[in-house]
Amino acid sequence: MKRTFVAVFSGVLVGAGLAQAQEPARAPRIAVIDMARVSAESQLGKSYAAQLEKLQTDINAEATKKQTDLGKLDTALKTLQEELEKQASVLSPEARDKKQQEIVRKTRERQAFLEDGQAEINRMRERAQSQAQAINAEFQQKVRPVVEQVAKDKGLDLVLDSQVAYTINRDFDITRDVIAKADEAEKAKPAASTTPPAAPPAPKP
Repeated sequence: MKRTFVAVFSGVLVGAGLAQAQEPARAPRIAVIDMARVSAESQLGKSYAAQLEKLQTDINAEATKKQTDLGKLDTALKTLQEELEKQASVLSPEARDKKQQEIVRKTRERQAFLEDGQAEINRMRERAQSQAQAINAEFQQKVRPVVEQVAKDKGLDLVLDSQVAYTINRDFDITRDVIAKADEAEKAKPAASTTPPAAPPAPKP
């Protein structure tokens, strides 16, 4: 009888041990975030978006200016060609040749202006692209601690970008929380003082 009890008791211990060993690990707590919304709606994102918009505005303004200048060159060139056609019968060979040389010169000037302008716009776009990458990297660097803090507050193990998720349960979307947290951090920053420094006292005579 004693031996039977021991055997049964041992079996219970083994079974409990197996049950403990086979107990599944805790499922990770996962959430998603829409970084495009964070960038578009948070004060931090809007400040960086304004910088990107200014880069594009500067390029568009320069392109418009060069297009206007090119139009002026085209108008001047067209005027010379029309004058040559109208006055061809009354111009002396020397005057006609001079007018033709001026047209050639204006044509070369237009072509050079066009090529230089395109090269300058391309350089501006390359600089803007480099600046945009730096601006985006700075935004990511500043927003990352905010995302990590929200994840910590909610006890999350993993946060995924919504762009990589095929389907999303909005109950697991922390975008609004991150935007609110980022805005709080922006408001908490000390405002830059606009009061000019006091002038030093005048030297005594």
